[in-house]
Amino acid sequence: MASKKNKELILQSNNIISQEQAELPLTAVSRLIKQANYLNILDYMKEEQLIKQIDYETEKENFFKQCSKTKSNHTKRQYKNGLNKLEEYCLRRSTCGEMNNKNILFIKAREADDFITEVNSSELSNLSVRALVSSCSSFFSFLERRYPFMKNPFRGTKTRPPVKNKKRLEVPTKKEIELIIKDISDPLIKVAIIFIMECGVRVGALPNLEIKNNKYYSYSKGKEISWKVTEKVIKLLKQNNLSFNNPFKNKSSEVIRNIFYRSSKRLYNQGKIKAAYSIHDVRHYFAVTLYKQTKDIELIRQALNHSSIAITGIYLKSLEVE
Repeated sequence: MASKKNKELILQSNNIISQEQAELPLTAVSRLIKQANYLNILDYMKEEQLIKQIDYETEKENFFKQCSKTKSNHTKRQYKNGLNKLEEYCLRRSTCGEMNNKNILFIKAREADDFITEVNSSELSNLSVRALVSSCSSFFSFLERRYPFMKNPFRGTKTRPPVKNKKRLEVPTKKEIELIIKDISDPLIKVAIIFIMECGVRVGALPNLEIKNNKYYSYSKGKEISWKVTEKVIKLLKQNNLSFNNPFKNKSSEVIRNIFYRSSKRLYNQGKIKAAYSIHDVRHYFAVTLYKQTKDIELIRQALNHSSIAITGIYLKSLEVE
């Protein structure tokens, strides 16, 4: 009968050997283990040859082409930064002889863990580290869908958790938002702020937004989103001769975000508003206002396009809504 130690060796051989085979005499079990290991080596060599046929630069370009349809410019920059960091890491490790190939397509789970350990010990913020690793994982998930033999070495890896936000999220008043809008000279950005104020859409979804049948449709965080558009917004778009098909296509989310914050900070320094708000705080205003009107968390979830009601509950709690 095979010993306990040999059974452990069999388990380590990816369970290629069956339970019946494990009960064979020791010499027969040893031969089966060698055969299993040989098959694993052959599979590994075959996988290596297949990976060599993939053009990394072409696939990276394809990845960002796909991202351009569903991701904001901010997210695309985050993804590029993540892949650049991984490329630098692989090049450095291969130069030192610690990796056999500088091409990031050949990175294994152990090397992905080492990469994460390195960035975890860096001076990057917790959220930056998580964004970096998420970017690399997204690219490999993209490759998995295109090439069945590819594996995502970042799947199941862990980065240090983000610091809990002990400070409540800011919620500007209607008057404060109106003061910021008045301070901004660009009429399209004024309309964009009112759109967020009235409909609660994320700023990153504005450049690809379309309006049909009094509802907006766009993409945010990789998924399609939609919600009602108020009569006030419809009237405002018509007054400014803006098309219902991509009315904000000429303004990137970064431009809208930056101009809003600069005006907000200027008014805060003048003592006219209580905080230097971000454009996302206008979405907070929308959530709080709608909840106070309806007390319906499921309605808020739908309006904010949250994936679960639990997220909406946490969101409202962080805004200190009773």
